[in-house]
Amino acid sequence: MNPPESLFKDRHYSLQSLITLITANYIVFAMAVQLSVSCERIHWFLWVALAGLAWYNYYTIRRNQEEFAEKKTQIIYAISLAGMALLYYLLGVVALHCNVVKPL
Repeated sequence: MNPPESLFKDRHYSLQSLITLITANYIVFAMAVQLSVSCERIHWFLWVALAGLAWYNYYTIRRNQEEFAEKKTQIIYAISLAGMALLYYLLGVVALHCNVVKPL
């Protein structure tokens, strides 16, 4: 006796493309911030890296539309983008001690 086809279909739903997308975003973004942010200015490389990430995100989401159509996946993705803003603050502002006033 064979089980029905829909028995295991929804039970073990994989979020592999979402996990891959978030991991790639964090690695590339952290490296770009470390390479291109200083206390004086932001190097143009950061904007190129962000444009590349935006293109990669668009391509990945477009390719896996059925996975990213769920509300749960969209919430996780939005939280990961907010986490990237926090990562920028921690790596680009706090770690560099840019708000320290230099003595005369």
